[in-house]
Amino acid sequence: MSEKLNSGIDKTLSILEFISRNARGVSLADIVKSVGIPKTTAFRILEILLSREYVTWNQESEKYSIGLKTLEIGLSGLIGQDIVEISIPYLQELSAMVGETSFLAVYNNGDVVYLYKSEGNQSIVTTATLGTRRPAYCTALGKAILANLPIEESDRIFEKPLEKLTEKTVVDRIRLLEEFADVRLDGYSVDDEGIEHGLYCLAVPIYDYTGGVVAAISVSGPVKRVMENRQKIVEELKSIGGMISRRLGYVKAMRSRG
Repeated sequence: MSEKLNSGIDKTLSILEFISRNARGVSLADIVKSVGIPKTTAFRILEILLSREYVTWNQESEKYSIGLKTLEIGLSGLIGQDIVEISIPYLQELSAMVGETSFLAVYNNGDVVYLYKSEGNQSIVTTATLGTRRPAYCTALGKAILANLPIEESDRIFEKPLEKLTEKTVVDRIRLLEEFADVRLDGYSVDDEGIEHGLYCLAVPIYDYTGGVVAAISVSGPVKRVMENRQKIVEELKSIGGMISRRLGYVKAMRSRG
């Protein structure tokens, strides 16, 4: 009995997962072919899912789509997710892999606020601590976020003169907008001693289930050491950032549609 039940649950979940990957809907024939179950079994499961509003049926196209009940369950779980709690093991893994300090930060009214810090075995001391606020325009974390926010937010920040915190801080509006364009193209941002002497930082944005940027993670260390390992660090950052974003419900196609 339990084997039969487990088999039924597995088939039901396989059908739901297949439908969820096809935003334009799928036919019964598509489901039978892709999931690999008999037509009568698939139809019987779909009738139950329809009655419980886990899927919908379009009579004109004769296709099934994900229903409101499925979306409600997914969203209720995602809304309850704590980004710090989710990110901690990933940032610890990141620091262990690259040997440098990794950070998680969110954006707030022109600043980035540091929420978590994980140190690697080669970490150097930085002035950034948990709860610290830094201007977004001169940090890799802030640039990763600002580049993915509406241009109106950057314009609001640029209304006031930007302070040079080091001789390498970029305060020119045009140059910053060019950097933001590079971030969107390359998928990561750079801070070359713009916030602190001797410190080089790389960062990537974190997205949630809405497709919007909600945070950023970074790796920071001495200029020479980070520059020498830049390619590896960027690859690891993108990989870890993608994992965290997916845990928050992000689907890459959301941004291409938006």
